[in-house]
Amino acid sequence: MNVKETLNITSQELMKTGSPDAKLEAEVLLRHVLKIDRATMFSELEENLSEDSVNNIAALVKRRIQREPLAYITGTKEFYGLMFEVSEDVLIPRPETELLVDMAITKAKLLKKNEVTIVDVGTGSGAIAVSLAVNIPNSSVIAVDLSKSALEMADENRRAHGMYSRVKLRLGNLLDPVTDNIDILVSNPPYIRKDRLGFLQDEVLKEPLMALDGGEDGLTLIKELLSQARDKMASTSVILFEIDSDQGAEAAKISKSYFPLGEVTVLRDLNNDDRAVLIELNTSYSG
Repeated sequence: MNVKETLNITSQELMKTGSPDAKLEAEVLLRHVLKIDRATMFSELEENLSEDSVNNIAALVKRRIQREPLAYITGTKEFYGLMFEVSEDVLIPRPETELLVDMAITKAKLLKKNEVTIVDVGTGSGAIAVSLAVNIPNSSVIAVDLSKSALEMADENRRAHGMYSRVKLRLGNLLDPVTDNIDILVSNPPYIRKDRLGFLQDEVLKEPLMALDGGEDGLTLIKELLSQARDKMASTSVILFEIDSDQGAEAAKISKSYFPLGEVTVLRDLNNDDRAVLIELNTSYSG
């Protein structure tokens, strides 16, 4: 069986998942097994595959049909132009979370400090922390997680991108292990309401529950984070956290209750949905 035939059969099988991206997923799985890039794959469409390769692809397709996320099958996920290793111990980085990175980079430049101290709470794979370290050269990033397994994955990713000395890992709950004055606090916390967890897609339910469950109103961890942050933010600083699309108004209200003098803004994603909250403290930036 050649590459083209394998792609067609694999695409047909993956359509059973109902995925609109079955053809693309087939390409990803085939390239993952063969360890080739997309250009090479298309240049070798008539090349025959070994029996081992065909069997390996079939095994991965079976896992995908059983709703295992594609990122867990390949063990990698792209985020902010960088490739990260992922496993079932961490939440899969998503494109909408890049909004947090974009805004943090913008605000870091406005601070105009020699060193910007950034804390990423609930770092998981370290995707946000590493992306910020790579794109903000004068930053010192602290990545916090309650899961030791997640921090081990974050460690692999900071090393892979040459950020070992720039991204420090701390085990603990929210800001408990952080004693530094924080210039930028960023977090993609659990924000799914408990009564909605059972309605999530099968693929999402295979991700760590502790990274999804936001309590009764979806904002439990966010409230605790903001409560802790009141005593740990620098005089001129920024807080950014992701929310669900229907939490904008309530999250903004909560933010204002913890930081009444702060400037609170609900940020929208590319789909024009509420996606994050920005809190700016003492917004008289340097310069």
